[in-house]
Formats: sequence, C-alpha cells, structure tokens
Amino acid sequence: MSLTPATPILLRCLAALVLAVLLPACQTAAPVTAGAPAPGEPAPLPPLPPLPVEDSDQYVVDSLASDVRILVYRGGPLANAGHNHVVRVHALHGNVYVAQPFHRSGFELAFPVTALEVDPPDARADEGAEFSTVLSPQAIAATYRNMVGPTVLDVEQYPEITLRSVALIGPQWGPEVTARITLHGVARDVVVPLALHVYGTDLVITGTLVLRTPDFGMQPFSVLGGGLTVQDLVKVRFHIAARQVRDWGPP
Repeated sequence: MSLTPATPILLRCLAALVLAVLLPACQTAAPVTAGAPAPGEPAPLPPLPPLPVEDSDQYVVDSLASDVRILVYRGGPLANAGHNHVVRVHALHGNVYVAQPFHRSGFELAFPVTALEVDPPDARADEGAEFSTVLSPQAIAATYRNMVGPTVLDVEQYPEITLRSVALIGPQWGPEVTARITLHGVARDVVVPLALHVYGTDLVITGTLVLRTPDFGMQPFSVLGGGLTVQDLVKVRFHIAARQVRDWGPP
C-alpha cells in the first residue's frame, strides 16, 4: 500500500518547507498572534528587519538553476506497506541582499503551492533504495490533488509559501540564519545553517534542514488504525542559485 492515498500527510510535511530552509531543535517561535499572549502561550514573533538592505549587493533568484526538495518518510508498524515521497519546489523566486558587515544581509523568498511537484523520477532516483519504488502517474496525480486541496495546503486560501530572513550570525562562508516561514496563515521562526558561495556575479546557497510537522500544528496522517503513518520529521535539501543585478547605494 502506498502513502499516496494518505497524501494529506505529505503536504503537511511539505507545508513545513522550502523550499528553502532548519533544525527542529532550533525552532523558537509560535504562530503569529496580535497583542499580548494569553497565559501559557508563546510571545509574538519580533518585527522583521526592512528589505531591501541598503548598501548591499542584490541577487535575484534563478528558479531554473535552483533545486529544493522535501523528503517525506513512511512510519508505523506497517511502514513496509507504504512509500517514501519526494516533493520538488518549482518557481522559487525572490531576492538575496549581501551586505558588509555580513550580519546586515537578508533575503525574501517565495513559491506558489501549485508549483510543487510530487515524486519526479529523477529526484526519487537520487535518494537511493528508500525511494526506489516506481509510482504510477495516477497515484502521483492523486497525491498532488490531495496535497493542494482544502484539507491540506488549501491553495485557494493560501496560494503561496514565503520565507523571510530575521537575523544572521557567523561568517559569510558558513552562517546561521533565523528565517521566518509563513505557511497556511501560520508563521514560525527557525534557525538554518547555510553554506554560501559567491562566484563572480553568481551566488549559491546550499544546506539541509529537518522540520517537525507538529511544530506547525499538523498531526501525522495515518491509515490502517495507525499502522501506517508518516514520520513527524521531514528533510529538506536546498540549492538556491541567484545572480547579481545591482548595487544599492547613493545615486
């Protein structure tokens, strides 16, 4: 049995993307709320720093050269009856601003929910034996429909997933960024370790992060009385390419 019929979990996990970018133990904030928190509730998220960053080099994301993948794993006593899934992010867009000193840098990224691709064969092949099962076009299509439907990502109400920088620490070649992910009307701040390289006018950011779907208010989807489910943890691999377009500074 495939997890394809149980696709809601797949997107619950997906929701936690993106794209682009965060260790589960580092998640620090709760859904955005207005006013003072109720007793026992986390504090509201801090204000975002302004973008664009003045006196910085601006890089525009190249969606065709970028690659973001979300890996979703089967679980439960009957896990062998299901399949793992790979979801690839397409149409990633946004800007990266590299400033000096580097901690002033920032970024804004987004992608449409409809641009998510379920189980592309080449991506499954990259992930080895755990993703070796060949899934039918019908199963993949059903998974996609469930993923973008009203019970999961609800693309009609929430058509886009966004990521925004909050703060950066560390050296330019290996910083940690606090990023705010907004998904399905919920925002959370997470810390992501990155590798950043500049090649002339090209910028490349790579890394891997792990997300806990319950941290975003999502319950693991299960079938067969809980015998077949999706693991709480999902892995995100990202390779974000961008090209310099201009320098910010005095006219």
